[in-house]
Amino acid sequence: MEKQKNIKKRYIIIGFLVCLVGIITIGLLSQPEEKAAIDWEERYNTRYQTKFIEDISKQAQKLEDETSLSASITIAQAILESDWGRSELALKSNNLFGIKGEHKGETIKMTTDEYEEGERITIVDNFKVYDSIADSVLDHAEFLEGGTYSGLEKSKNYRESAYILQEGGYATDPKYAEKIIEIIEQYSLFKYDRPR
Repeated sequence: MEKQKNIKKRYIIIGFLVCLVGIITIGLLSQPEEKAAIDWEERYNTRYQTKFIEDISKQAQKLEDETSLSASITIAQAILESDWGRSELALKSNNLFGIKGEHKGETIKMTTDEYEEGERITIVDNFKVYDSIADSVLDHAEFLEGGTYSGLEKSKNYRESAYILQEGGYATDPKYAEKIIEIIEQYSLFKYDRPR
């Protein structure tokens, strides 16, 4: 009799454990694919973004030493204008900053969004083509020397620089300065700036 009770208890415990394992397994199998996909995407984007910032920051700091353009501004503009180096313009022509015109006689026609009287429109324009990302970064610094951007030389911080860019006509987007500042602060790009 005692033996039967023990066998019955074992079957109940084994049954309970099998059910518990089944519930846990179903729970684990029903969510991880979605969560794993999200985690992978976040890890990939974070790694990609970190590498992009590291690659651009070295050139941006070197140029900051030679010019007065904050490294954080250069990095933030490259991120915004090229979608982390993944835009069609960046991929086809190494143009990280959306600079129009021609470079060493090279140009590429691309569509771009502009703002006219507060309305967003799409146009086709000529953009510079560079041999390398380094050429793009260097030309960007040269493009911002003097003229409507002369205030950058005396700018005390990245916030001030962002508004000088907008007021100087770098982009037609009325929120351009705010977007640059947001990128700098979100990714702590100010840490790449030299003390002023």
